[in-house]
Amino acid sequence: MSIRSLSARAFVPVAYFLSAATLIVTPSIAQQAPPAAPGATPPAIQTAPSTPAQVAAATAPASKEPDYPDPRTFVIGVYGLSSLTSSGPDIRGGVLAAARGTYETLNGIGQPYRIAPQIEIGIPVTRTGMLYLDVERLRGDGSQTLTQDSFIDSFNFNKGDVVASAYHIKTGRLYLDDLLFPHKFPVARLRFKSIWGVRYLGITQTVLSPTEDAITGVPGTSFQLSSSYILYPEFGAAMEYAIAPHVLFRVDGAGFAFPHRAALNETSGTLSFRQKNLEVLLGVKTLHFKTSPKKDEYEIGTFITPFLGLRWHW
Repeated sequence: MSIRSLSARAFVPVAYFLSAATLIVTPSIAQQAPPAAPGATPPAIQTAPSTPAQVAAATAPASKEPDYPDPRTFVIGVYGLSSLTSSGPDIRGGVLAAARGTYETLNGIGQPYRIAPQIEIGIPVTRTGMLYLDVERLRGDGSQTLTQDSFIDSFNFNKGDVVASAYHIKTGRLYLDDLLFPHKFPVARLRFKSIWGVRYLGITQTVLSPTEDAITGVPGTSFQLSSSYILYPEFGAAMEYAIAPHVLFRVDGAGFAFPHRAALNETSGTLSFRQKNLEVLLGVKTLHFKTSPKKDEYEIGTFITPFLGLRWHW
């Protein structure tokens, strides 16, 4: 067999191999980007969304609906509270008085005045939370005839004495009102909030007996002045329901207590109407307190007060 015949037979398989290699390599070369010119910035690599959720997020337009129907801004509020009913305030003998066997109780030291003022300041601190500071004052006075001997503060009042008494309560709290559930935007019409804060309550009372002063002939002989306070953290929750875009119904409660120590809590129900910067609030609230009974005497009282309030949103 000649060399020419061998070369022809070998050429046919080699030609087939080269043709197949050309078909495989050619598309890969065609897909490659042309070399960049010197100094040119390489093109950015773009990747298509890989999941349906990513595709929807990439194509959906941004929502223009606000988080809340009304803007959350700096707010100042003024309230007028009117006493519907009250229990106490009472002066009661504490643990030390009981250990000595001394009666140191005077119930109903005064009827609350008709109107009690309250002021409020609020400011948004997070996307979901408002920080509030409110201050409230309650006052009252009254008189009664003692049905038994009572040792109040440092004076011994006798059965049959006419006793005049008065009290002055100042309370204030700083608290964060924050969205709890459901945590979504825009906020749901029915939503729940958490309350985290600190509250101070101070009470000062005076007691005197015109009967005892007349007996001694020296005015002010029986006058007694005492005060006590509570400083507690405050924890609670609130429920809000948006009846309409600018009408909100809210109920809330918060407080704190130690067993056999002081106790302090407040609850309220409010219906509010807002038009632009002005908000009108109608509702009723309760305030209950008890100072520590570990002393000679302690104070306890509960107030139920309907209220009317105005808020101005800056």
